[in-house]
Amino acid sequence: MDGPQWLQVKLFLEAQIISGFVYHPQEDRLLDILSSISVRRLENRGKFLELSQVDIQHLDGKVENLSSAYINKATVHFAVTLDAESARGLGSRVGVKTYPYVEKQTLPVTLQTPAYMLTGSMHHASYQQAWQVLEEATTFLPLTGVDIQSLTSNTTYKAPFVAVNKDLIISLKKEG
Repeated sequence: MDGPQWLQVKLFLEAQIISGFVYHPQEDRLLDILSSISVRRLENRGKFLELSQVDIQHLDGKVENLSSAYINKATVHFAVTLDAESARGLGSRVGVKTYPYVEKQTLPVTLQTPAYMLTGSMHHASYQQAWQVLEEATTFLPLTGVDIQSLTSNTTYKAPFVAVNKDLIISLKKEG
């Protein structure tokens, strides 16, 4: 990653899907921005996420287009990026990884929020159990290779990277 950029994200809320661009400094990961622990931008540490070039898709099929919007992070079930690598920040350099990078293992899981079922790979350090990752202070849990099913419309999606709001997880089960 060479510098700050605008990252395209899709936010899945209970009754809306919001697409737009979020400012993504080189030092931050998308998880840091969503969990309000941004390294560089104090405004990313708040309760609201600023998006530009926003499309809001409602359950009734109506679509709104806005130049910008502020979305309450607590209402976001999960955020999706179109490219798994684009959500990276700290430690995303090619080659030998330096602090604070931690080697992770993957664990196939299925989790449910009030409106969605997600199946993908959860990442954890070798010394962690799944419950320990869920209990970490960060608000959002990263998953990769995710199949998403809407429980309200039976619509399905696929995403290479998803950041799930842990406060909205009803259940998580290990697969396999």
